[in-house]
Amino acid sequence: MATKVCLITGANNGFGFETSKELARQGITIVMVCRSQKRGETAQQAIYKETSQLPDLLIADLTIQAQVKRVASEFRAKYDRLDILINNAGFAYTPRQETDEGFEKTFALNYLAYVTLTLELIDLLISSSPSRIINTASEAHRWQDISFDNLQGEQDFPAAQFGMPMMYGWTNVHRIMLTHELAHRLDATGVVVNAFCPGFVPVKRSSMPWYLNMLAPLMSLMPSARSTKDVAQDIIRMAVSPELADKTGLYYSSGQLTRSSEQTYDREASTKLWDTTIELLGYERNLLDTVTNVK
Repeated sequence: MATKVCLITGANNGFGFETSKELARQGITIVMVCRSQKRGETAQQAIYKETSQLPDLLIADLTIQAQVKRVASEFRAKYDRLDILINNAGFAYTPRQETDEGFEKTFALNYLAYVTLTLELIDLLISSSPSRIINTASEAHRWQDISFDNLQGEQDFPAAQFGMPMMYGWTNVHRIMLTHELAHRLDATGVVVNAFCPGFVPVKRSSMPWYLNMLAPLMSLMPSARSTKDVAQDIIRMAVSPELADKTGLYYSSGQLTRSSEQTYDREASTKLWDTTIELLGYERNLLDTVTNVK
């Protein structure tokens, strides 16, 4: 484990923090990507205090593509390998907001950041293989069908359901379809790609309304609630367990292997989403084929 390097986004809070801490405890070099310098440094020092391992820290607002690419560049300047990439950062913004780059904000953070960070580091993942990509997702993907005519809610921003904007559900469809598409395209490269839903995990977040943060301790007592430590163990298993070394394109929910919604297995739709996304981000369509030699 001592030679392994793990990059994890959304690492200063919740199960992202717990995962970073426990992987550091195993001797893996942890590179945390956090939005806030202050909160990132607090988490960094907390992990060092408990494990005697000091994670590296990179700061970025992952809703901004330029900052996603900067983080990838900063990582490449310091490391020549990447064994585990955990795309974990996410949030649901409402009402509809656009970034300065013109992307709907939930779509930008929950999906585009996953795509760009992965593509910017894919050659390191391949050269470091066997390696693993883990994408955080949600059962909320079952709420919505993918809509290519309204991918970012440009025409009709979906209303909230269960207190959560439906755009959140859409972006989780995107994340799981991305997982399946990458698993297909990276076949035989030694890079496995899987997704998971943590389940119901009440946590306090700086970006959440104060009243929801106040309710988090009460919600954690609900029978369906899971702890951040429980979820961290799920992620760690996906990241380092030998029995999952060659398992790819899978979806786990609350620690159990399950089947995501049927639409996420639609090869035609996932390929169309991939092509649409690559064009939207300005990448060459054959970029991944060039790197992997997969046609």
